[in-house]
Amino acid sequence: MTVLDITARFEPELDAETEVLERRARLAKQLVAVRRRSRLIRGLRFWLPASMVLLGLFNVGWIVVVSIINSFNLYSGAINEIRMTSPHFFGQSDKGDHYTVSGLVAVRQGVDAPIFTMKSVSIEYRTSTQGASHVQSANGVYNRDTQTVTLTGNVIMRPGNSDMVYRTEYALLDLSKSQISGDKHIDGIGSMGHITGESYLLSDNGKAMQLHGRGNVQVFELINNTH
Repeated sequence: MTVLDITARFEPELDAETEVLERRARLAKQLVAVRRRSRLIRGLRFWLPASMVLLGLFNVGWIVVVSIINSFNLYSGAINEIRMTSPHFFGQSDKGDHYTVSGLVAVRQGVDAPIFTMKSVSIEYRTSTQGASHVQSANGVYNRDTQTVTLTGNVIMRPGNSDMVYRTEYALLDLSKSQISGDKHIDGIGSMGHITGESYLLSDNGKAMQLHGRGNVQVFELINNTH
C-alpha cells in the first residue's frame, strides 16, 4: 500500500437502505419548501387584490367624509351670512348730528358682526342748523362700531351747506365727525365753478374743504363755502 493510499479520504460505502432513507429525507425537505412557497403564492394571490380593494374603499370613504365636512362648512357659512333688503341704519355723531345709512341690499357675516357690505349706498347726515348732506355710491362697507363707511364706485357728494356737487371713485366717511376724505381724483361743480383735486377733506357738513393738487400746488382751502 502506498502513502497516497493511506492518507486518502475514507468513504464508507452506503448500503441501499441508508441511501433510500437519505433520498427520502431530501425529498421531504424539498416537498416542505415547495408547499411553503405554494402557500405564500396563494396568500399573495388573495391578499394583493384584497389590499387593492380595501385601499380603493378607503379612498372612496375619505372622499365622502371630506365632502360631508365641506358641505357642513358651506352650510354653516350660509347660515351665518345674513342678507338684508333696503336696510336702514341710524346713529349720531360726536356732536349729536343725526345720520342715516341705507342701501339696496346689505350682507352681514354673522349675527353679531359689526360690518355690513352694501350695494347702492345712500347716506344722509344733518345738523339742527344746517341742511342735510347727501352721499351716494355704487358700493360701500359700513362699520357700525367705528361709525365709518368706505365708499367705492361713482361716489357723489352733495354737502348741505353748499350747492357744489363732488364726484370721485373713493371716499371714507367718518360719521362720528361728519367728515369725508379720500386719496382719489375729485371733481366739483357748482356756483363756485369747476374745481379739481387729487385728494380731499370735506368737513363740518361741507362748510370747510381742503383740496390737495399736484406739483407745487399742494393745498386749496375753501372755508365757509356758502351762498
